[in-house]
Amino acid sequence: MAPFALFAFGEQTVDSGVAGVLNSTTPLWALLLGIVLGMERDLRPVRVAGLTIGFAGTLLIFAPWRSGELVSWGALAMLAAAFCYAISFNYIGRFLAGRGTAPIALAAAQVTAATGLTALAVPAGGLAPVHLELSAVLAVIVLGVFSTGFAFALNYRLITDEGPTNTATVGYLLPVVSVLLGALALDENLNPRVIAGMVVVLGGVAMTRIPRRLPASGPAPATEAVLRN
Repeated sequence: MAPFALFAFGEQTVDSGVAGVLNSTTPLWALLLGIVLGMERDLRPVRVAGLTIGFAGTLLIFAPWRSGELVSWGALAMLAAAFCYAISFNYIGRFLAGRGTAPIALAAAQVTAATGLTALAVPAGGLAPVHLELSAVLAVIVLGVFSTGFAFALNYRLITDEGPTNTATVGYLLPVVSVLLGALALDENLNPRVIAGMVVVLGGVAMTRIPRRLPASGPAPATEAVLRN
């Protein structure tokens, strides 16, 4: 719950562009923590460069230099939130994912625990009656099931299959998806800077997906003996 609270606090004083950039530092924090904890061993230059280039693409999309809010308590809170996300990725990778428990079960346990903690915190905001409309209730159910529940299950699966840092690079793709959806659904304009940033992000993520080269190996000993004879 810490990153959610930190983002809620930070976005009271920081605009969404700065928030998006700071949120996109999560893969870099995940890489750093993976190195410190000894969990990250794939430090090939092309992969590290891909992570850096992906972040640069996010900078192009959001252009945080147009805002004067990069140095503030709100920005610091959101940077701490991104660091918390990185901690969770590495924690899941070390202690939860790949231990034989189904990702959907892990996601269900996480959502259930979060619901219980939220219920305990609700009285702090007051107990005034709330009159909900059916559309609002349906929206919460859809977002909770698909945007949270299924997303958490996919997150556990990705961490199991790809590792914490590679999974965290999904954060680079979020701005690309949001910009495209904004253009398609809300008729928002795509300027050349944003398009260039999207291309850079996709290129950086693609670089992180370049597989290792298998070491060249000579023929098996039995084959060598046949060739000599």
